[in-house]
Amino acid sequence: MPSYFEQLKTELPTIKSLAQSGGVNGFFAQEALRFYSVAGTLFEVDEFKLDETATNDERNITHVLSRSLLENYFTIIYLFDDLAQTATRYEALKNSFKDDYRKLMNDLSGPSWQMFMQSYQAQLEAANPAWMRGNGLPNVIDMLTAVRNDYGDRINYLYPIYRITSFDTHGKSLGTIFEAVFGKKCNFPVLKLKYAFELIANQYLIVLNDLRGQGLI
Repeated sequence: MPSYFEQLKTELPTIKSLAQSGGVNGFFAQEALRFYSVAGTLFEVDEFKLDETATNDERNITHVLSRSLLENYFTIIYLFDDLAQTATRYEALKNSFKDDYRKLMNDLSGPSWQMFMQSYQAQLEAANPAWMRGNGLPNVIDMLTAVRNDYGDRINYLYPIYRITSFDTHGKSLGTIFEAVFGKKCNFPVLKLKYAFELIANQYLIVLNDLRGQGLI
């Protein structure tokens, strides 16, 4: 039987078409395409062992790239876990985006970055001053606690994977600092990313089937 990732590949024409639509379904489809692009690239590089046998050099790339895939995977699960709440949760996602974007533009509007902004301001949309602060998405652990998988189980067990990849993403898993802090050589978990990618691909196939069931694709 083909892997979930291989099954997702057969859905690419549908996903690409859906990615042209707006709203929450378009967001899902564009993220599914991003996942396929990033994870597919990692699968194709023979030197990358996407399991616990990976070297530190490999994890410097694979864990960092996987972190953003995991974050949006959790968001997709949360958005589509209860179709009656999908629209409300998508509004919360947009509120979170507005808040993050507002912070970005506020940071760049200071006098220290005037030269940068003179060159790039035309490529950056201005934050709308009319944006009202609304309820954003919960944090990752709260989103995971709020949803269940197809078997009715909580999926907050995935949170440690996210935290490990976050530690790597911020460059905090280097051996030197571990030795300096603990006074000895230390290990740090290497994750079974291939398994995680299969979970993500399976979830995106489930969302596609749910959308088909609603007659949306």
